[in-house]
Amino acid sequence: MEKIFIVQDEDANLQQCLTSSSKSIFFTKSRHYSSLGMGVLIALEKVAEYYSNSELNNKLIMVVPCDTPLVTKDNFNLLIGKAASKSADVTITIIAAKHLKKRYPQKHFRSVYLSDYKTGYTMQNVIFVNGGFIQLKPPGEPGKLRFSFRGWDEEVLKRVEEGINSVDSLRRQSLFHGKLFLLWLLTKGYTSYIFRFLVDLAFKRLTMARAIEYLNGADHMQAAFIESEEVEFSADIDRPEDFQMVLGTPWQNGK
Repeated sequence: MEKIFIVQDEDANLQQCLTSSSKSIFFTKSRHYSSLGMGVLIALEKVAEYYSNSELNNKLIMVVPCDTPLVTKDNFNLLIGKAASKSADVTITIIAAKHLKKRYPQKHFRSVYLSDYKTGYTMQNVIFVNGGFIQLKPPGEPGKLRFSFRGWDEEVLKRVEEGINSVDSLRRQSLFHGKLFLLWLLTKGYTSYIFRFLVDLAFKRLTMARAIEYLNGADHMQAAFIESEEVEFSADIDRPEDFQMVLGTPWQNGK
């Protein structure tokens, strides 16, 4: 890892909580940008501002949520090693649901059956973005993002933000990933992709290759995936009770 970019809210003062390192670079985002989706986009913008467009072409950017306290450097290195072999614009991470069920039996994870793997898989909240897929733009209107993904306009970026924001409300519903994927396509008007996805899902014919094909066509990008066995990236803390999963002891309010 060359640099670690940490995007924080105003008054968070994470510099006081984290061990200092010459690799760490802290950025603060305005309270005006409070959504999860905008937080991810601002994080990528900060990386783009740090490097020039020419430098970005040689970078692989790993986007990781902050609420995964069990992740170690070995977990990071294993995923980075797998992602480095891909040449895609965006690489997503999937993990077999059986691994999560074995490690965290008390927490329910939504999964989608993949016929080529003969089992259910779920996405981890870790993505890799090829730096060449990001284009930094000259300063524009105040409050407007200075970057875009290659070939994407502001309307597409807005839909990306909305799609990311949908994660929090949909993740606890049945068929979470199916609904999220359908919402993503529906906002773009890709009815043919929706129909094919529904048919594949209903008849348990969905494969990872087909899912990547739909992503490539819908988002005009080159997508890829890596299979993870790093269950620690799924030990996210959404509620105080989730500490029971992490610590292995009953949660007691106030402690």
